[in-house]
Amino acid sequence: MKRVCVGLTVALLLGGGIAAQKPPLLPEKDVAALANELSGEAAKRNLEGIARFHRQRGSQGFHAAAELVAERLRAYGLSDVAILQFPADGKIFYGTQRSRPAWDAEKGELWEVLPEIVSCEEAQGKKPITDAEQQKAHPGVMTACDAVVNKDAKLLASYEAEPIVLAEDSESADVTAELVDVGEGTNESDYAGKGMKGRIVLASAQPGAVQD
Repeated sequence: MKRVCVGLTVALLLGGGIAAQKPPLLPEKDVAALANELSGEAAKRNLEGIARFHRQRGSQGFHAAAELVAERLRAYGLSDVAILQFPADGKIFYGTQRSRPAWDAEKGELWEVLPEIVSCEEAQGKKPITDAEQQKAHPGVMTACDAVVNKDAKLLASYEAEPIVLAEDSESADVTAELVDVGEGTNESDYAGKGMKGRIVLASAQPGAVQD
């Protein structure tokens, strides 16, 4: 009885495995013909070519990538190849999506600046005038004739070197200010007691979700 049960179980397992096999989508001769024409390496190189461009909507990189795709399609023998253009002004809808105007950045840099407190004379390159008594009574305290100068500056990020570091839809500005970490920056409690006026916010959430 045990032999019969074991044999029957093996037969069922083998039968199930055979039945589970999927039939090929194409005849073997067609698969062989396609294998002679298609190349995974060529597809990878095409993808690498597209990935070289930072393809923000309507940007120079976006158009350059589109031209590359069109050129490759023509090289593969397609004749009816065209790049279609559609208006995008922030008002027109395509389906359920509102169009967004083109955004094309030219330059962007983020520097870390370490301040140093010096006298006004030092800041102007002159011989400093010190008040020994005042410094003795209040060591390390800035006086009315002290100035803050940028001692050291370190480049942290550059759009030219790595375009993805610049948030999409950023506006032009040249700002030097104190940096304040607000966590996600999506709730009022993230800003409580931090005195945000005149400071730059460092937030971990998406720019669109960060509160004003």
